[in-house]
Amino acid sequence: MQGISRDTRRALRRVRRKRSTELNLVSMIDILTVLMFFLLVNSIGLSILGINLPNDNASASEPPPHNLSVLIRKNDLALSDNGYIVRAVPSKADGYDFEALSVLMRETKKRLPAESKVTLLLEPGIAYEVLVSVMDAVRVDLTATGPDTVELFPQISLGDAPVVAGAKKP
Repeated sequence: MQGISRDTRRALRRVRRKRSTELNLVSMIDILTVLMFFLLVNSIGLSILGINLPNDNASASEPPPHNLSVLIRKNDLALSDNGYIVRAVPSKADGYDFEALSVLMRETKKRLPAESKVTLLLEPGIAYEVLVSVMDAVRVDLTATGPDTVELFPQISLGDAPVVAGAKKP
Protein backbone atom coordinates (compact mmCIF):
# COMPACT_ATOMS: atom_id res chain seq x y z
CA MET A 1 0.00 0.00 0.00
CA GLN A 2 3.05 2.21 -0.05
CA GLY A 3 2.74 3.03 -3.77
CA ILE A 4 -0.95 4.01 -3.64
CA SER A 5 -1.86 7.62 -3.10
CA ARG A 6 -3.91 8.86 -0.18
CA ASP A 7 -6.94 9.62 -2.37
CA THR A 8 -6.89 6.16 -3.87
CA ARG A 9 -6.81 4.58 -0.40
CA ARG A 10 -9.79 6.71 0.67
CA ALA A 11 -11.70 5.66 -2.41
CA LEU A 12 -10.93 1.97 -1.71
CA ARG A 13 -12.14 2.36 1.92
CA ARG A 14 -15.38 3.95 0.73
CA VAL A 15 -15.94 1.09 -1.71
CA ARG A 16 -15.30 -1.50 1.04
CA ARG A 17 -17.71 0.28 3.42
CA LYS A 18 -20.32 0.54 0.71
CA ARG A 19 -20.03 -3.19 -0.10
CA SER A 20 -20.33 -4.20 3.54
CA THR A 21 -23.52 -2.21 4.05
CA GLU A 22 -25.32 -3.69 1.04
CA LEU A 23 -28.05 -6.19 1.85
CA ASN A 24 -28.29 -9.30 -0.28
CA LEU A 25 -32.04 -9.75 -0.66
CA VAL A 26 -31.85 -12.98 -2.65
CA SER A 27 -30.26 -14.93 0.21
CA MET A 28 -32.70 -13.40 2.70
CA ILE A 29 -35.67 -14.48 0.58
CA ASP A 30 -34.21 -17.99 0.34
CA ILE A 31 -33.84 -18.26 4.11
CA LEU A 32 -37.36 -16.94 4.74
CA THR A 33 -38.83 -19.39 2.19
CA VAL A 34 -37.14 -22.35 3.85
CA LEU A 35 -38.19 -21.12 7.28
CA MET A 36 -41.83 -20.68 6.24
CA PHE A 37 -41.88 -24.13 4.63
CA PHE A 38 -40.42 -25.69 7.78
CA LEU A 39 -42.93 -23.97 10.07
CA LEU A 40 -45.91 -24.88 7.88
CA VAL A 41 -44.91 -28.54 7.61
CA ASN A 42 -44.38 -28.85 11.36
CA SER A 43 -47.63 -27.16 12.33
CA ILE A 44 -49.74 -29.12 9.84
CA GLY A 45 -47.82 -32.39 10.32
CA LEU A 46 -49.21 -32.98 13.80
CA SER A 47 -52.80 -32.98 12.57
CA ILE A 48 -52.04 -35.00 9.43
CA LEU A 49 -50.17 -37.72 11.34
CA GLY A 50 -52.98 -38.00 13.88
CA ILE A 51 -50.78 -37.36 16.87
CA ASN A 52 -52.83 -36.53 19.93
CA LEU A 53 -50.82 -34.95 22.68
CA PRO A 54 -52.17 -35.44 26.21
CA ASN A 55 -53.97 -32.61 27.95
CA ASP A 56 -52.85 -31.23 31.28
CA ASN A 57 -56.03 -32.44 32.95
CA ALA A 58 -55.96 -35.97 31.45
CA SER A 59 -56.43 -38.70 34.02
CA ALA A 60 -53.72 -41.29 34.52
CA SER A 61 -56.11 -43.84 36.00
CA GLU A 62 -56.48 -45.77 32.74
CA PRO A 63 -55.12 -49.29 33.21
CA PRO A 64 -52.28 -50.43 30.95
CA PRO A 65 -53.22 -52.69 28.02
CA HIS A 66 -52.86 -56.41 28.50
CA ASN A 67 -50.03 -58.23 26.79
CA LEU A 68 -50.86 -61.91 27.15
CA SER A 69 -48.22 -64.47 26.29
CA VAL A 70 -47.82 -68.21 26.71
CA LEU A 71 -44.29 -69.37 27.46
CA ILE A 72 -43.61 -72.81 26.01
CA ARG A 73 -40.68 -74.36 27.84
CA LYS A 74 -39.33 -77.89 27.87
CA ASN A 75 -40.87 -78.67 31.29
CA ASP A 76 -44.05 -76.58 31.41
CA LEU A 77 -46.36 -74.00 29.89
CA ALA A 78 -46.87 -70.64 31.57
CA LEU A 79 -49.34 -67.79 30.99
CA SER A 80 -47.98 -64.30 31.57
CA ASP A 81 -49.61 -60.88 31.44
CA ASN A 82 -47.35 -57.86 30.83
CA GLY A 83 -44.29 -59.96 31.69
CA TYR A 84 -45.60 -61.33 35.00
CA ILE A 85 -46.36 -65.04 35.26
CA VAL A 86 -50.08 -65.52 35.98
CA ARG A 87 -50.00 -69.29 36.29
CA ALA A 88 -47.83 -72.19 35.17
CA VAL A 89 -49.22 -75.43 33.76
CA PRO A 90 -46.82 -78.26 34.65
CA SER A 91 -46.28 -81.10 32.20
CA LYS A 92 -47.84 -84.51 32.76
CA ALA A 93 -45.86 -87.72 32.58
CA ASP A 94 -46.82 -88.22 28.93
CA GLY A 95 -46.19 -84.61 27.82
CA TYR A 96 -47.76 -81.18 28.01
CA ASP A 97 -51.22 -80.71 29.58
CA PHE A 98 -53.05 -78.93 26.75
CA GLU A 99 -56.48 -79.36 28.35
CA ALA A 100 -55.34 -77.55 31.52
CA LEU A 101 -53.93 -74.78 29.30
CA SER A 102 -57.28 -74.54 27.52
CA VAL A 103 -59.11 -74.26 30.86
CA LEU A 104 -56.67 -71.56 31.97
CA MET A 105 -57.21 -69.66 28.72
CA ARG A 106 -61.00 -69.96 29.13
CA GLU A 107 -60.73 -68.46 32.64
CA THR A 108 -58.54 -65.69 31.26
CA LYS A 109 -61.05 -64.98 28.49
CA LYS A 110 -63.82 -64.66 31.11
CA ARG A 111 -61.65 -62.18 33.00
CA LEU A 112 -60.66 -60.26 29.83
CA PRO A 113 -63.52 -60.66 27.32
CA ALA A 114 -62.36 -57.87 24.98
CA GLU A 115 -58.85 -59.31 24.57
CA SER A 116 -58.23 -61.36 21.42
CA LYS A 117 -54.42 -61.33 21.08
CA VAL A 118 -51.86 -63.67 22.57
CA THR A 119 -48.18 -64.25 21.89
CA LEU A 120 -46.58 -67.68 22.01
CA LEU A 121 -42.96 -67.54 23.20
CA LEU A 122 -41.02 -70.72 22.48
CA GLU A 123 -37.75 -72.02 23.82
CA PRO A 124 -35.37 -73.37 21.20
CA GLY A 125 -35.93 -77.03 20.41
CA ILE A 126 -39.72 -77.14 20.94
CA ALA A 127 -41.36 -79.58 18.50
CA TYR A 128 -43.66 -78.27 15.79
CA GLU A 129 -46.48 -80.58 16.96
CA VAL A 130 -46.32 -78.99 20.42
CA LEU A 131 -46.59 -75.52 18.84
CA VAL A 132 -49.67 -76.53 16.83
CA SER A 133 -51.32 -78.10 19.89
CA VAL A 134 -50.66 -74.98 21.98
CA MET A 135 -52.05 -72.80 19.18
CA ASP A 136 -55.22 -74.92 19.14
CA ALA A 137 -55.57 -74.75 22.94
CA VAL A 138 -55.15 -70.97 22.91
CA ARG A 139 -57.35 -70.29 19.88
CA VAL A 140 -60.43 -72.37 20.83
CA ASP A 141 -61.71 -74.04 23.99
CA LEU A 142 -60.71 -77.72 23.74
CA THR A 143 -62.96 -78.67 26.66
CA ALA A 144 -66.15 -77.29 25.06
CA THR A 145 -68.74 -79.94 24.25
CA GLY A 146 -71.15 -79.87 21.35
CA PRO A 147 -70.87 -78.54 17.81
CA ASP A 148 -70.24 -74.94 18.86
CA THR A 149 -66.61 -74.10 19.45
CA VAL A 150 -65.82 -71.28 21.83
CA GLU A 151 -63.29 -68.87 20.34
CA LEU A 152 -60.75 -67.66 22.91
CA PHE A 153 -57.74 -65.82 21.46
CA PRO A 154 -57.72 -66.05 17.64
CA GLN A 155 -54.94 -63.52 16.98
CA ILE A 156 -51.72 -65.41 17.69
CA SER A 157 -48.17 -64.11 17.36
CA LEU A 158 -44.93 -66.06 17.74
CA GLY A 159 -41.64 -65.16 19.38
CA ASP A 160 -38.62 -66.45 21.26
CA ALA A 161 -38.95 -67.13 24.97
CA PRO A 162 -36.75 -65.04 27.24
CA VAL A 163 -33.67 -66.80 28.54
CA VAL A 164 -33.97 -67.93 32.16
CA ALA A 165 -31.16 -66.68 34.39
CA GLY A 166 -28.65 -69.44 35.00
CA ALA A 167 -29.85 -71.58 32.07
CA LYS A 168 -27.35 -72.92 29.59
CA LYS A 169 -27.60 -71.72 26.01
CA PRO A 170 -28.03 -74.51 23.44
